[in-house]
Amino acid sequence: MEKPRDPKPMTAHEWDLTYQRGDPVWDEPPTAPLARLLARHAPPPADVIDVGCGLGSTARWLAERGYRVTGCDFSSRAIALARARTPEALTVRFTTADVTHVPPRLGPFPVALERGVLHSLPQMTDRRHFVAAMARICLPGGLWIHVGASAPTVKTELSQVRGPSRMAEPTFLTLITPHFTVLEIDYAPFGSRSATWQARYAVLRRHTSPGPLTPRLATRPARRSL
Repeated sequence: MEKPRDPKPMTAHEWDLTYQRGDPVWDEPPTAPLARLLARHAPPPADVIDVGCGLGSTARWLAERGYRVTGCDFSSRAIALARARTPEALTVRFTTADVTHVPPRLGPFPVALERGVLHSLPQMTDRRHFVAAMARICLPGGLWIHVGASAPTVKTELSQVRGPSRMAEPTFLTLITPHFTVLEIDYAPFGSRSATWQARYAVLRRHTSPGPLTPRLATRPARRSL
């Protein structure tokens, strides 16, 4: 019997086709839980890069509230639409970029926002590459604000290409600990329109010195109700 192939993440061309078909339901301004995290940990004015910005809904929301914003996405179609939909009065720079490219052409930034990019990667190897890329984009001591699909236990984790790959907290912590320290983790619905499933809302601080650290999974961050 042939061994099943590992699922591969969607290519930039496949994402272009997705945006050509219409506006994805997940492309929306920050919901209340994300807005509260931003207000607590990264209030304006701040320089923020919106990684995987899609049609720019979040980037425009940030700019309207006084943030200095760079939006990047590896879908050229998404970036073209984001530019077309952004009023000239808003200070947003959009660029087509794959953040996993080495050397990076972006940053570093004091704040990197990512909503739904990590969970689009079905394989751990790709996830590790992405986490390392986020570490390059963040200044030492800078913040990565992450929103992604969660699983209640390791046994209920799900890896898939067409849809969110869900990770339990131990897997997530093992993944990010070599580069980041957790400041806060909470759980709430991913969006107001796109899904009813729970998402992880995490604020992570980039280590100020390089080098992997041993994960401390027994130490859980303080939680607040979103």
